[in-house]
Amino acid sequence: MGNVSCTTYIDMSNVYRTAEENGASVEELIILCCIRLHAGTREVDQLNKLLQSNVEWDKLIQLAREAFMGPLLYMQLSTVCPTLVPPAVMERLRTDFQSNAKHNAMLIRELLTILERFNREGIPIIPYKDPLSARKEYGDLRVCTDLDVFIHESDVARATEVLRTQGYTRIPRIDAIGDAFEVALEYHRIFAKDPDSYRRMFAHDRVGPFDFANDRAGKLELHWNFLPRRWSIIRNNDQLWARARKVVIDGTQVCSFSPEDSLLLACIHGTAIHNWRWWKLIVDVAELITAHTDLNWDQLVTIARQRGCLRILTIGLLLANEVAGAPFPEDIRQRLDHDPRTRAYVQRVVLRLFQETTSKSDLAATNPDLSGFHSMFMQERVSDKCRSLLRAMMLPDRSDVEMLPALASHTKVWYLLHPVLVVVNRLQYRLKPRA
Repeated sequence: MGNVSCTTYIDMSNVYRTAEENGASVEELIILCCIRLHAGTREVDQLNKLLQSNVEWDKLIQLAREAFMGPLLYMQLSTVCPTLVPPAVMERLRTDFQSNAKHNAMLIRELLTILERFNREGIPIIPYKDPLSARKEYGDLRVCTDLDVFIHESDVARATEVLRTQGYTRIPRIDAIGDAFEVALEYHRIFAKDPDSYRRMFAHDRVGPFDFANDRAGKLELHWNFLPRRWSIIRNNDQLWARARKVVIDGTQVCSFSPEDSLLLACIHGTAIHNWRWWKLIVDVAELITAHTDLNWDQLVTIARQRGCLRILTIGLLLANEVAGAPFPEDIRQRLDHDPRTRAYVQRVVLRLFQETTSKSDLAATNPDLSGFHSMFMQERVSDKCRSLLRAMMLPDRSDVEMLPALASHTKVWYLLHPVLVVVNRLQYRLKPRA
């Protein structure tokens, strides 16, 4: 089996019942219906009923902005049931939609300029999670707040210089750290056209809403990998480059990840980096599934298994299916990871989406199963778990340097200090009073 048509949907009533039982608001349910409608499900009647109930329109708009769902909400409401939305509300949604489209167009122009300069310098580059892909796959519905480009690790220094000549300033995540040590610790560098604007907009890991009209930061992330080095998966990227394909967008030839790699990377990004904190992450996976009707599901599962990412792929596909309504073949479902903990993790993520009383930004700190340090569970192979454990114990990380910034420039010291700091941190966690 290679390319298979997708026909398996999760019944809306299952998700709707879960949402209602966990205190979902009418506004959240409206957005949920719009997300699922976009994936091709049939929730028109349910959406009509919700829109005729006691909707707090200001709350709906704010929630859509914070969830980066404003453009999708506008498209569905204006297409399916425009007469049920007050004209003033529709106008605000239309304004947001147009602002996002203009912002995406600006990012596309900037990205094409960067691609041209990198090509001229002979530096291979692949943009991803970008407005070019968004336009190709689902128009201007995706909210893109920055640019992300992928290069070879050996090209980091040259790429940094190219971006400097393009007016970008590097924003160090760790002050006074050497370049080589940063590459060893991190997996990407952050750049901005206006560092002051960047610090105002992104310094506190803000979730949204994003101010498109006043975005002067010009944020760009330069990636040479996709996860911190304590993860054993996604370390050798030669096959990613080999499977990349050339596509023409807006008259420009662009190197792009294969649909299978794009989908797997979206699942990795949602699981390992952001813990599925936002609906947008799930919708991104759903969009990739519905946009690529020629997706080779056999190859996708094979790649995930070889990479040790089958559990991560399972989580992403189940969330996209159950929340966003994105279908995938039943025989692929049978070949995914069926560890009961995987199913429990998916259920906790779904519940979290509809728990307004819990701060979504604080969940990573309060729930260890959904924290940034769950690589031991997410990596299903024993060899990967062992390597990750050794790396966590032996390799320094950013938190070490942030704890003792005065020693930031002393590279070799950190390899000696890190094991001690790990023990200290664990003791502090054990001794910390529990609420």
